[in-house]
Amino acid sequence: MDTDWKTLRAELPDDVRARLDAKRNERRLGKALADVRKAMQATQQEVAARAGMTQNTISKIERADDVLLSSVVRYMRSIGGGVELVLKTPDGKESRVDLTPEPN
Repeated sequence: MDTDWKTLRAELPDDVRARLDAKRNERRLGKALADVRKAMQATQQEVAARAGMTQNTISKIERADDVLLSSVVRYMRSIGGGVELVLKTPDGKESRVDLTPEPN
């Protein structure tokens, strides 16, 4: 029985779909990036200019569910920040990877 996610989701009660959507929005990396940008009082256009991207690309990143790490690094560097990735194993161990390249 091959049932795709969209079909299963459509069969869920409205309140369950709403809760799933809310959780998904909380986890969105793009939303987190937009929140950081706004906290830094930077516009999409300013981030785009500093990152060597277009404003349209910044907008797409901020709306995306799946973003390339290289784009996240460029975005964060453009506002003076950095990126650290935390890898978590099932046994609770963590490894941190600093993805922020050294300035040239």
